[in-house]
Amino acid sequence: MTAYFCDTSAIIKLYHGEIGTDRMEDIFGHDESGIIISELTTAEFCSALNTKVRTGEITDEAKDAGIRNFRKDCRDRFILTPLNSETVRQAVNIISRHGSRFSIRTLDALQLAACLAENAEDLKFVCADLNLIRICGLEGVAVINPEEDE
Repeated sequence: MTAYFCDTSAIIKLYHGEIGTDRMEDIFGHDESGIIISELTTAEFCSALNTKVRTGEITDEAKDAGIRNFRKDCRDRFILTPLNSETVRQAVNIISRHGSRFSIRTLDALQLAACLAENAEDLKFVCADLNLIRICGLEGVAVINPEEDE
């Protein structure tokens, strides 16, 4: 089984057509793909869809359908990993190592820390946030950017 840790910037592409949706659908479409998300993604996902409503990208109905489908996938398809105090400590360490040179948002550090906590061999971090991708490289984490060609 190929394991992927997907942050919210990648997961949202499964529920809203945009650059990178095709690549995410390829990853999601393989039954042998293990897709891991942090419980943080459940809050970020809802926030992202509400932002899309506020900015006129989607309707309330599309938001509700997206949240419904996402919740179903959380039950049936995703491996949901909880946040804990060790994850928070790791996020603080990531911010301490890189925050004075690069912009790293707290929630992004938590996503990366949750990925690192998985400690799975050949785990790929799937992310479309260029700042976070840079930090992943510094941390030695293999990254797939769904917005780029393979």
